[in-house]
Amino acid sequence: MISEKITHLCKLKGITLRAACQAAGLKYSTLHAQIANDRPIPFLTIDKLSRTLNVPVSYFSDQQPVFQFEPPKDTPQSALTVTLERAINEHTKELAGHGLHISIDSVLDWLVQNDFRLTNSDWLKDRIDLFYPQDPDEPMIYPARIGEQSLSSQFLGLKNGAAFEDYLTKVDSTYIKRIAADYAEVAHRKYSVTDQAIDVTLNDARVRGSYRRLLAGVTDPEGQDYTLVFCRLIRFING
Repeated sequence: MISEKITHLCKLKGITLRAACQAAGLKYSTLHAQIANDRPIPFLTIDKLSRTLNVPVSYFSDQQPVFQFEPPKDTPQSALTVTLERAINEHTKELAGHGLHISIDSVLDWLVQNDFRLTNSDWLKDRIDLFYPQDPDEPMIYPARIGEQSLSSQFLGLKNGAAFEDYLTKVDSTYIKRIAADYAEVAHRKYSVTDQAIDVTLNDARVRGSYRRLLAGVTDPEGQDYTLVFCRLIRFING
């Protein structure tokens, strides 16, 4: 229920409901009565709370994404597939419980609100990768930082920039050129959202599918430009 999520969120953030209302410009007595008497809570209230407490509006939803690995036709689902499927969904559930269920729209809203600057980004920094601006004369892309919970880290095992660069040396050169061209198209206050194919081997099992990728040109507080990368899983096929 939304009222329970509001109460839980205040505890997670270490703030009282009264203080949250004051910060969000809401009337405490009204929201307190709505929660205590299980009354409907307007969307405007939820929107103000989500912005004030720095969580996406989707935190208040009971509908969280569930990922399923689809085995090849007429092939039973392997134990590894079941393990991966459970791990993804448990991880997603845990993030949602802490107000960290992050969508592409949530990241775009944050980018626009912060004028594409890397400020107020603690809620997101572990889920994104940052790359240095693409040099048109340089075929490679060079990572500045790989997020601990980003797709690159979770599913490719690329925990740092050196690992990412080593990975690129092992893939098809045309693939690298395509990625480099995509990165070169985004600059400060520009972004692109596309669906990309994925084909990786995890613990000797091939996993294929697709993910949604956000690229955006951003600037840090010191004025350094980067390309921000944020990805969300969409569909997987094992085998």
